[in-house]
Amino acid sequence: MKYEIKSMFQLPSGRYIPCGLNILEQLWWRFVPGVIINVKWPKGAVVVGPNSRSWDGVTNPCVRQLVESADPNDHYRPWLEKHVGRQGRDWDWGLANNDATDNRLTIKIRRKHHDSAVIAKLQWS
Repeated sequence: MKYEIKSMFQLPSGRYIPCGLNILEQLWWRFVPGVIINVKWPKGAVVVGPNSRSWDGVTNPCVRQLVESADPNDHYRPWLEKHVGRQGRDWDWGLANNDATDNRLTIKIRRKHHDSAVIAKLQWS
């Protein structure tokens, strides 16, 4: 019984499912077939608009801003949504058990977009 519960939180490849997810997200990571890539954690300046969480909105509410960000959604999400699809349905990112110490990020992309996974891996590694 203990082994069965422990194996529910492992992917078929033996890797662990990212931490801190609700049950629906865990089921998505566990059972939706896809390609898992591991890329470097993003950092640096990024141009954000009014729809971003990093948006200031105080200095000038109509103009895009250049801000320092380490949020994967600011760096990787625009490209992934343009070429792959919606986050949580076609792709998602999370922190696996050893990502934080290695300064890495795990991204799972549905199998039907495996060609985009190869491009993303080459582009961001």
